[in-house]
Amino acid sequence: MRHTGQPWSGAFRAFASLAVCTLATTSSFALEGSFNHPTYKKLARLDQCYVWGRYCGKMAADTYCRAQGYERSLRFDTEPARPTRLASDGRVCDADFCVGFKRITCYTSAEQRGKGGNWPQRID
Repeated sequence: MRHTGQPWSGAFRAFASLAVCTLATTSSFALEGSFNHPTYKKLARLDQCYVWGRYCGKMAADTYCRAQGYERSLRFDTEPARPTRLASDGRVCDADFCVGFKRITCYTSAEQRGKGGNWPQRID
């Protein structure tokens, strides 16, 4: 029997085929979206706090991401801003101490984001 090629070429091909099959069956989808100066219902910048002075940061950012059709927030930055609106009820903060989101990066494990729009219901 005549041998041509390198001695490991058959083993390499088998390994490469196995790797391609493994990647094809274990790949998962993920989608990120970044939003500069995110707003509450397009009315004003989103305040960093979910309710007045409490649950600041992650909870408000997660609420925004869910409203945009993502699962949750990955990262966010804040900066002084006015006016801002609270994610929980849309209340306005219009003072020197107000802080809004500068940028929010959202994540979903789905291939594409959902329809979103799930802002908490405002109760007056």
